[in-house]
Amino acid sequence: MEEGNLAGKKPVTLKTIGEKLNISATAVSKALRGDRSISEETTRKVKKLVEELNYRPNSIAKSLRTNETKTLGLVISDSTLSLFAPVIEGVEKVASEKGYSIILADAHSNVEKEKEAVRTLVSHRIDGFMLATSMLTGEEHKSFLDSFGIPYLFLLRKCEYESGNYVINDNVYGTCQMINHLIKTNSKRIHFINIAKSITTAAERERGYREALEANGIAFDKSIVYNVNPSFDEGYHQMSHILDAGEPVETVFCGCDMIAVGAMNSIIEKGYRIPEDIRLASYDDIEFAKYLRVPLTTVRQPKYRIGELGAQMLIEMITKDKDLHIDVVLKPELVLREST
Repeated sequence: MEEGNLAGKKPVTLKTIGEKLNISATAVSKALRGDRSISEETTRKVKKLVEELNYRPNSIAKSLRTNETKTLGLVISDSTLSLFAPVIEGVEKVASEKGYSIILADAHSNVEKEKEAVRTLVSHRIDGFMLATSMLTGEEHKSFLDSFGIPYLFLLRKCEYESGNYVINDNVYGTCQMINHLIKTNSKRIHFINIAKSITTAAERERGYREALEANGIAFDKSIVYNVNPSFDEGYHQMSHILDAGEPVETVFCGCDMIAVGAMNSIIEKGYRIPEDIRLASYDDIEFAKYLRVPLTTVRQPKYRIGELGAQMLIEMITKDKDLHIDVVLKPELVLREST
């Protein structure tokens, strides 16, 4: 029996509505589903009474019958990062349009906490889940994610195995476009503070960096390429180390905006001007990149669109074909501001 909101002190059920209209609970259920075996007049009366009594079907009871909860899970690596806001908005927009709700979980930048977040979501009987900038992209985590038997896909960060499903931006293309722009606007020696090598995105962005240098006849110099964790502090400390070493620095490209924010603070703190003394560019275009002391030139990931397509593709996997292979790669765009 399905139960809804309270009318007075008693729960309103299909039986309650049927008794008031002298019809069966089954007939009420059919009327609410638009079953043509129920007359238009009866359907009208049922819907009118449902509204008057503020009846709402019990979604848990319904899910037990249909084996669906119309709920999606979304795990993000760190809720403090503004990178995720447009992604979440895109996911929620599509989910709402398709009649799904979202349960959001934070992995707190920790592998074990991300696994626990997935377990918690699955315990709520979600129909499928998305992992945004996941730390579970390696082959060694595939069996864990597969073990739940429901569709899932990665957002923003590609998994390391071919059979995985993902919606990402083209990191190679985006980086290549930025380095080409910097070279064409008179940067010849470009320091690269990339994200940590353990993150799949790092290799893609280094590849774009290398390809752009080669296309412009500039030799790759590994001594000016660094890998750090994507954080403000790491960007600050790495940039400070480079400047304290006394080596000439004309242009710095960072693997993500968080690193760039730290690098910018270090450059300014040490008395250099941006862009007059040191040009600075980055990747992601997080919300406050345009509000920094020097607005940041960066590569804009289509974050909202990634969220939209991720939700669309996941729902297709749930409703049409759980074995559907998703490998969507979107083109990013350059955003030129005062830092270069």
